[in-house]
Amino acid sequence: MRLVVIAALVAALAGAAAAAPVTVGVYAPSTPFDGTAARLDFANKLAAHLAGADGVGRVYGKASDFAAALAKGDVQLAVVDAEFLATTGAPHTALAVAVRDGDTAAPWQLVARGAAGILELRGKTVLVPITDGRHAAFVDNALLGGELAAGFWKIEPSPDALSAVAAVGLGKADAAVVPSGVALPAGVTRVATLPSVSWPVLIAAKDAPPAVVAAARERAASFGGGGAITGFRTSGVDGYKGLARRMKKALRQAPLIVPNLRITVGELVTGRTFRVEPPPVAGYFAPP
Repeated sequence: MRLVVIAALVAALAGAAAAAPVTVGVYAPSTPFDGTAARLDFANKLAAHLAGADGVGRVYGKASDFAAALAKGDVQLAVVDAEFLATTGAPHTALAVAVRDGDTAAPWQLVARGAAGILELRGKTVLVPITDGRHAAFVDNALLGGELAAGFWKIEPSPDALSAVAAVGLGKADAAVVPSGVALPAGVTRVATLPSVSWPVLIAAKDAPPAVVAAARERAASFGGGGAITGFRTSGVDGYKGLARRMKKALRQAPLIVPNLRITVGELVTGRTFRVEPPPVAGYFAPP
């Protein structure tokens, strides 16, 4: 009887372990979802596609909350903004990159109300959907290459891309930096087109079960979404890595003036007169 009870407990524990949920987190503030409900709907659909009935979607609005969940193992799979992934240093395995408008990356844009150029925004407030404290480095260095003087404008984080452009439309901010393709409110126009940035990346946490990782890798490319993210590609997933280098402040050095060292003999003697004075004749004879 005792052996039967032990076997039953082992079977129950094994069944509970097999039924453990697979949490798919979404932390992508720069991706233009149509609100929190759309983000959660995407997370749940992706979780069901990658993990079946055991999949659970979860949306994170703060970088600190997502980083803590990833570190504690509360998240096995996640869709993460390229900027956060490039700079956080959290161990992970990149599985696929998101697709939007048929591409895995998109140019960003500086949008504003009543400004025709960047120089007109000196001293103004600019919003950007980067919420992990790297918002200034992202705009000034990664997108503008360090060309603007320090303190040129005031860069503030925004919860997401749509909130950023909405704030500009309502006059609560002067400008915003967001991905291209975001619908702009009336009176808000594009001031400048900026370099491209990768769309979010599907990753596996370092302690994710191998079976979960293998299934996600296999099923990612067949996901068919709608709205902000329409699918995933398993090739070219490391496009976010170059962003880490772009985030660093570029060092500007003055050009060096190097003289031309190829001087010919003619250049040395032109305009000059040379004379060899003969020595005294007595010097050629030995003294008596």
